[in-house]
Amino acid sequence: MNPEDALRSEIHTALDSVAGPTPDLMGGIAPRLRPVSRRRPLVAIGQVAAVLGIALVVAAVAFSLHRSRVAPPGVTTAPTTPIVAGPGANNAWITSQQSSNNAYTGDIVTGIDPTGHVVGTINARDELRSPDGSLLYALVDRGLDVYSAVDGHKEQTIPLLPVSFGLPMLSADGHYFAVAGSSPSSLQLVDLVAGRVVASTNVGLPAFGVPVIIGEQAQHVYVVGPTIAKFAFDGTTFRLEQHTTGHTLACDGLVVGGINSAGGLPFRVLADGRTLVAFCPSDGRITWFDLVAMTLVHEAQIGQRNPFWVSPVFSSDGNSLYLYEGGTGELHVIDLLHQTVAKSTKVASAGANPLAWLGSLLVTDAYAGGIDRTAALSPDGNWVYAIGDFGGPSGVSLVHLPDLAVKGRWLPGASLNSVWASADGRTIYLLENGDHVRVLRSDGSEVVKLTLPSNSFGFIVPTIP
Repeated sequence: MNPEDALRSEIHTALDSVAGPTPDLMGGIAPRLRPVSRRRPLVAIGQVAAVLGIALVVAAVAFSLHRSRVAPPGVTTAPTTPIVAGPGANNAWITSQQSSNNAYTGDIVTGIDPTGHVVGTINARDELRSPDGSLLYALVDRGLDVYSAVDGHKEQTIPLLPVSFGLPMLSADGHYFAVAGSSPSSLQLVDLVAGRVVASTNVGLPAFGVPVIIGEQAQHVYVVGPTIAKFAFDGTTFRLEQHTTGHTLACDGLVVGGINSAGGLPFRVLADGRTLVAFCPSDGRITWFDLVAMTLVHEAQIGQRNPFWVSPVFSSDGNSLYLYEGGTGELHVIDLLHQTVAKSTKVASAGANPLAWLGSLLVTDAYAGGIDRTAALSPDGNWVYAIGDFGGPSGVSLVHLPDLAVKGRWLPGASLNSVWASADGRTIYLLENGDHVRVLRSDGSEVVKLTLPSNSFGFIVPTIP
């Protein structure tokens, strides 16, 4: 037995004696971390305290073992076609949650332009934004509402079959929309240019399954949950081609709590059209999955102090993933082509108390609806805007790429929770605790500070699967 196998055996023996077989551990943890709402109406104190401590031990062990392995051969890919920003792409759209009897009922969505003027408001829920930033989509009863990102006016409503607890997704080119729902278990595909449903099927779908659309003509749709169902689309009908068995992905699927629950999509299909990369917030794992062979290719793992602190941001070319932990200031860069953790650094100190993080192990602020978007990438790929949150470093850190050098800080005393950069990179929007938004120019000068409706949650960012 080699030293690595011996170490693994000793670790499993030690953990098994107190927690059962370790391979099944995360499968039990992930459902407990699954939010009961699609937004963050309540702070659930201590709900994940016991399992989180065990999860952190396992995560640290897995990470150290991963770092000792030989790097995989990597992914072969082609250049990505740049997305051209559409009308309204520089406007920020911010959700403010509405509730009744502590139950989520929808959002007031406020649009703000780079001059700081409110351009419109929308009442909606389950929102997505087109890849070019020009349109907003929202599920309604038996329909899909389409809004302009210029001023929020409704452009059309596309009829849908009835769907409950639907998880929607757009194609990378913005041509198609799909939604997977339950009660009944259904999958619908919408041609957004034609404005109608072009295919639907009622079959047993993976729980919490998100539809991922592949190909310019939507040749395949994958419903990704604990298992993955692969459907072929011939232009009129779906045909189930393959269905994996057993536990496929770390997080029981691609999202935990809703499409925008991780501060942006926590997954991306690479430019080769066959490699799905998914980040699991609950344990810090990054998974590479081959959608053609329907097999898991590789996994890596980062260390993280809290499963609700890490915000995933993909580069525009899809070759890199930036994982920023707002509560500690730690930034990890994942090379998606070579399937490695390329760099890790500390953007800022975690606060005055060096043991402050220990409290999160014992009492965890489990936001029951999402993860704040604590990092944003400039459109030119030269900067990461990283903000402190959860008692971490306050203000905005300007992190230069690719060297990860901190070149400046904005608003060092501000208490912020989310950040987004406009499509042209000239405007930075900052959501501040207390339902305020700050609009800044790219040089850090402030344009305006506005008050938003109560319970403001985050930005609706362009959806690029």
